[in-house]
Amino acid sequence: MHCVARLHNTLHNFFNNREINSITTTLLIFVSLYIAIITLLGENFLNPLADHINPTSTTSEDVTVRSIFVIFILLVAGIFAAKVSKALRLPPLFGCLALGIVIKNITVLDQFFVFPPFVETMIRKVALTMIVIRWGLATDVQFLYENAVMPVTIGLVSAVGEIIAVTIASYFILNISFVMSIFCSLILVTVSPAVTVPAMILFKEKSLGSLKRIPENVLAVCCVDNLFCVIIFMVLSSIIFTDAPIATTILLNAGTIVFGVIGGIILGWLLWRFPRSDAPHTQFARILLLGAISTALMIGTYLIKYSCSGFVAALIMSAMCAMKWKSDNKDKVECVESTYKYIWDSFALPLLFICLGMKFDCSTLTWEIVFLCIAVIAIGLLVRTIIVMLVTLSSHINFKEQVVVALSLLPRATFQADLAPTLLLMATPFPEKAQDAALIMKAAILSVLVTAPIFDILLNLVGLKCLTQYNPQDAPAIEKNFDKSYMNGDHVDETIYAARPKTFSEYRSETVIERY
Repeated sequence: MHCVARLHNTLHNFFNNREINSITTTLLIFVSLYIAIITLLGENFLNPLADHINPTSTTSEDVTVRSIFVIFILLVAGIFAAKVSKALRLPPLFGCLALGIVIKNITVLDQFFVFPPFVETMIRKVALTMIVIRWGLATDVQFLYENAVMPVTIGLVSAVGEIIAVTIASYFILNISFVMSIFCSLILVTVSPAVTVPAMILFKEKSLGSLKRIPENVLAVCCVDNLFCVIIFMVLSSIIFTDAPIATTILLNAGTIVFGVIGGIILGWLLWRFPRSDAPHTQFARILLLGAISTALMIGTYLIKYSCSGFVAALIMSAMCAMKWKSDNKDKVECVESTYKYIWDSFALPLLFICLGMKFDCSTLTWEIVFLCIAVIAIGLLVRTIIVMLVTLSSHINFKEQVVVALSLLPRATFQADLAPTLLLMATPFPEKAQDAALIMKAAILSVLVTAPIFDILLNLVGLKCLTQYNPQDAPAIEKNFDKSYMNGDHVDETIYAARPKTFSEYRSETVIERY
């Protein structure tokens, strides 16, 4: 043990040296950027120029130039559509989605805005990477560790209940196969961070629900819900759409998830130390490293058919980085969070939802399909609401706060924009599944069109009305009332006790039953 400690101290002192740390950080940036660019372009890892040796061949270059030009026009139009949508008090993603639907259903525009399927897939994966980074940075790991029971219970129980309800509803109402009904449920039930997270951040800034940690609990519930649904979707898709034995596939997926967890922890630990917190341009290096490594993980594992491990690794790495970066220098993590928020709002969100809207062909749509899809969506939302209200009955939150928690889990947008096209792409070689996948795509787009604007407006209105604003000046009175009752052995006001944030020592002294 003494030798190990000496080796650890030696390595720590060596890499903590300012020059050595700077050189190592630069090397990590170049390596991560190389891997990210190679995976993003789909080139040969060891010899990326192998397919471009002939200088007289211009086919691939013409396609690349056209794709860049089309993406640029779509990006400008998407930003404008998002601004218009926001001015109308609607979520920005609604305007981008509507723009994509318009482009798809006007023949002239549909013929012009065309790019290769691989480019579209990469756009979706990069956008998903930005979501995962923002999700990880916003996750309070310490809070989730100390208060895991309530978020995990609400997230898992409500998600499983809605999955069962939507699976049964889609099987009987949409008349699709049972396997595709499960995929439909996994896509339709995933909560949207793009709608819920900004609302919770707003409530935290206004100190609404802070006494009972409502925003933190909702963010933790979303984390559990999204992680559960996405992992199940990825594992199930690798089982259904491959010819490998089921047992082998399950073992490989379980192994890759374990490797993803370990890899995420190692990479997060690495980014704790490179660059140093007091190094020049620390925030720039952190933004570049986090984005490049996450992109390489997400796209690289997708290309080798084990995207679940990359998803888990990128999420854990981002959450670990947030733990350390929140306190290790004066700028904390605000610069990194604001940068990725800007990237998401200005680049990823417009392109992601325009691409989703361009999958919505109105010529194949009938009113019957619309009503049937909305019926399935409504059944799932109703079941989710009932389950959340029932699960939170035994918690310390009151009825108004229960309504806010339930509303926060109803918007659908972000993962539907990636999972539904991914399912359609995987089902294309299977004619019997491709038709069901196309119908699921329509249901996913309708779920975004219906739930995103409605519940975004409702959540903000109800949250501002129902959540109690925390006043720090009232804290001493609450503490005094609580301490006096406790010390005298009198009856303790349970609402005050539940609302009062517990200290770490108080939390540890409670049993599991007392705590929840």
